[in-house]
Amino acid sequence: MSHDDRKRAVGKVTSVAADRFVVEMHAGTDNFTVVGFDDVHYVARLGSFLMIPTHAEYVVAEVVGLRERDVAASSRGDLDKAGSAKFLDVVPVGMLPASGDGKFRFGVSVFPSLYADALYALDSELDRIFETKTEVEAGIGPDGQICVPAKATRFRVLSIGQSVVFEDYAVKVRLDDFFGGHVAVLGNTGSGKSCTVASILQALFEKPDEHHARGATFVVFDVNGEYRQALEPLAKPGGIGIDRVVLDGTATGFRLPHWFLDLSEWELLLQASERTQVPILRMALGLSTMFSEAGANDLGGVKNHILAKCITQIVRDDSSSPSKHDRIVGILQRFNTGEINLQSIQPFIAISYGQLADAQGLDDFLVGMPLLSTS
Repeated sequence: MSHDDRKRAVGKVTSVAADRFVVEMHAGTDNFTVVGFDDVHYVARLGSFLMIPTHAEYVVAEVVGLRERDVAASSRGDLDKAGSAKFLDVVPVGMLPASGDGKFRFGVSVFPSLYADALYALDSELDRIFETKTEVEAGIGPDGQICVPAKATRFRVLSIGQSVVFEDYAVKVRLDDFFGGHVAVLGNTGSGKSCTVASILQALFEKPDEHHARGATFVVFDVNGEYRQALEPLAKPGGIGIDRVVLDGTATGFRLPHWFLDLSEWELLLQASERTQVPILRMALGLSTMFSEAGANDLGGVKNHILAKCITQIVRDDSSSPSKHDRIVGILQRFNTGEINLQSIQPFIAISYGQLADAQGLDDFLVGMPLLSTS
């Protein structure tokens, strides 16, 4: 272990298990604070890292718990904060080579020995763990070749704020990963979510001409009008362009086709209740899809199919014939086609001796209607 490593030791490993270590801090440590050679470090934050040397590598361990114990406290009735033993519960995360060029890898291949030193993490080690050490790198063309001019460079990481876990450590993100996947900015109302997003975009385009996000395109849906003032000053003649489109919803404005929305989006838009309204909405959307797919020339066939299905179900249910007659007549008075109407089925549904005149004949007639076999 190097001389600098000895100066940043915060305690000793006193328990080793496959999934958890225990670190006892050095005697006299007050409030879990360690005065290092580079700064004052508070190592009791949950989520912070400790480095445990093992041969040519460090075991990177995350703090998940802390406790304090004073043997003499039970007799005195109080706790001696300076003299009490302080413990950190940590879980292994991965391995980091001691050399400055090695890369962090998840998983632990070598476990520390008992009484191994536990060190606080340096900012340079955090950069290697989070793979944000190299801020500027040589530009690479689309074919993998060095860009022209040969000395052209590009930013690889972007600083987005200060860490609340690691003291005075700037949180940085890898640009390719950050903008190449899904990202969420979460917070309460008024906590600064919009300012954070605007600041990230400003930081990208306010870099020197050699480094700004040349050729990048962002589409911002600004429903509350929060970003215009922040982004419009970025426009540069012959450089970055800012276009603002107002979607006012008028006849000449933006309209979203209803068929762009799926069922879940319709539920969200209409705030449909799950048990009562969603089934009806699902049925209505299904019927509208049938009509749209059938086309204008085949709407009659779709209507015949729906009417035939409804009337067939009425004929086959267990209600009385007069009730069936009244329900069929009621449907056909409001909905009918050239093939299925009161005149065409009247011979089948005329009541005779309390029964439909020819229920089987009506069923056969409806089964022959177009599209009846369609689901």
